[in-house]
Amino acid sequence: MKELHPIDINKLTKTQQKIVDAALDLISHVGYKSTTTKKIADQAGVNETTIFKNFTSKQLLIDTAYKQHTAQITNEVDEFFSLDFDNTEDLMRKAGRFIVEMYNRHRTIVIGTVKEVGNENMKSISNYKEDYVKNSLCKKLKSFSSEHNISEQEYETIVYIFNAATLTLLMDNVRKEYMEHTNESNVGLDDIIEMMLKMLS
Repeated sequence: MKELHPIDINKLTKTQQKIVDAALDLISHVGYKSTTTKKIADQAGVNETTIFKNFTSKQLLIDTAYKQHTAQITNEVDEFFSLDFDNTEDLMRKAGRFIVEMYNRHRTIVIGTVKEVGNENMKSISNYKEDYVKNSLCKKLKSFSSEHNISEQEYETIVYIFNAATLTLLMDNVRKEYMEHTNESNVGLDDIIEMMLKMLS
């Protein structure tokens, strides 16, 4: 396999960023295999040769795209959980809104990662830090342990359910956008937060 030479994700040119954004958008819609360099070039408004001049291979392009968003998500998560919260309820309500908004900001990489579970071509590519989000929330939640009477495993289970539920909200919204007939869900973010607070009480 040809060795990849990493690109500095903090110093992408405008052309490189256009190509990266186009690639992620396509993967989130049609998957990795169907995202050809020709389709990326068409969506980015560049020649196919421009892609290879900037990234040398499709794999390097996708690797760069995922690493850029992974770094951005990590920074956003660190910044949010460095804030002070009044209590468990304050944390969960604000964390719920933050996570949903963050997943929406990075929806192309979140959806793309979900679509490509099990894809051999994506094994070398960093995921979008779902575990990092869960671990950060779990650690912050434990800082209010005096308000709870639950075990270590129960903390991890509650955070796992919370994260999965917020991710499902994103996927439901995506389905509404691209499918004419979908079953309308009556479950919203506030419902999820209320259920988590009951589990923590």
